[in-house]
Order: sequence, then structure tokens, then C-alpha cells
Amino acid sequence: MRKLFITVFLFLCWGLSFAQTRTYADNASNSFVFGLESYLYGDAGALHFSAFGREFVVSISSGNILVDGAMLSEGVGDTIVGVHDFTGDKEAELVLARRTDSGISATVFAFKGGSWKSLVQISQPGASEIRIFRQVISVRSGEALHSWTWRGGGFDYKSSLQ
Repeated sequence: MRKLFITVFLFLCWGLSFAQTRTYADNASNSFVFGLESYLYGDAGALHFSAFGREFVVSISSGNILVDGAMLSEGVGDTIVGVHDFTGDKEAELVLARRTDSGISATVFAFKGGSWKSLVQISQPGASEIRIFRQVISVRSGEALHSWTWRGGGFDYKSSLQ
């Protein structure tokens, strides 16, 4: 009986440890991407981070995203840039996300060969938020849950509709 109790208790602790909550800063900033290690939300500003032994500066200016002064993306809507290690190599990947009235889009970039390369592009009409946990990006759109999971060399896509 004791062994059963310990097994159930440990399983319950394990399951609850995966819960992802919004922080006060997320609520205060009206963020729509949760789980980034650090991020910048808004129309203007700069995010400083380290990866591959270098310091990078990502800036937002009137919908334009620049990395160290080079244009990475142009667009409209609420904008978030942030960092998260999807690949498990202890180096940050760059996440760029935009929210408009029609839905959410996001792109994950990795620094390879001296420049930022896209690993995955996500677009979900009708979605209002993105959740990131470990190697998974999740987006709920209506009744469907869509997820992209990093597996070795790329992201695998799954949908609850399949």
C-alpha cells in the first residue's frame, strides 16, 4: 500500500511540475507568448542576449525587427521577440511572434553559419496565444490544439484534429 501511495504521489508531482503559469510581468504587459526565457514586447525597444559566445541586440522599431542592425523581419501587429533553447544545446534560439486581429504567427530562428536561419514558421488564424515549454510550441485555435516539437534536426507538427 505504501509503495502504491508513493508511486501515485510521485506521478502527481511529476504531472503538476509541467504546469505553466503566467507571471505578473506577462499579465502586466498583455503578453501573448508564454514560456520564453526573456522577451521584449511592444513597438520599440531592445533585447540583449548571449549565444554562441557572442552578444546580440534585437530591436523593435515600428514593426521592424533588427538583429545587430540588420533587418530580420518587417510586419504589423503586436510584436514579441524573445529567446528560448529549443534544441537543447544550451544556446538560445530567437523567437519572433506577431498577433493581429486575424490570428498569431511566429518564427523560430537559429544562428548558423554567421546569420539567423528560420527553423520553423507558424501561422494560426483565430489563435490568441502561444505557449512554449522545453522543446514544444503549442497554439490553441478554436477547439484544436496544434504543437510543434523539436526532434533532432527540425520541428515535428501535430494537431488534435488529425
